[in-house]
Amino acid sequence: MHIICILVVLCLNVSYGHESCDRKEMEDTICSLCSQRKESLSGHQIAFYAYMSKNVPINTISKYKTLVYDRVETNAGNGYDVRSGKFTAPESGIYVFHTSTAAYDKSYSTIEVVKNGEVKDVTFSDAMDHNDRAAASSMTILSLTKGEIVFVRVGLAYGGNKLESNQYNRMSFSGFKLT
Repeated sequence: MHIICILVVLCLNVSYGHESCDRKEMEDTICSLCSQRKESLSGHQIAFYAYMSKNVPINTISKYKTLVYDRVETNAGNGYDVRSGKFTAPESGIYVFHTSTAAYDKSYSTIEVVKNGEVKDVTFSDAMDHNDRAAASSMTILSLTKGEIVFVRVGLAYGGNKLESNQYNRMSFSGFKLT
């Protein structure tokens, strides 16, 4: 709105002879200001945070099964799909992803962060030898082009009773666009 007011004042000054510039110069100025405004508005926020609403029994998972985090707290940019558990990059850039996993009661599991079918990070939550919990987390920085997919899946090793997601630990998957 300020740009329009400035341009109106500029045009009035030119028409009354207070300032000398030709039509081409004014058009170039207007185009330049519009381009600057579009550039400042183009990079919108992209961020998501989703978690498991309950414990995950080990007998319900399998090797390479995609984990679907069913409670979504934040999904700015709509990149996370709660039905598939996958994040699709709404635009190209550098993204940061985080996972947290907890195994409980003689349980264990590897968790993989996967980009376009390729494993980019692995964690191991290991409470195999004790009746307590063990937590693991990862932070993975990836360069994505628009449309590329990142998700979390069960890795090669898993067993025991359950992965924990409750009032003590929360299994989660989150991410945001850094640049």
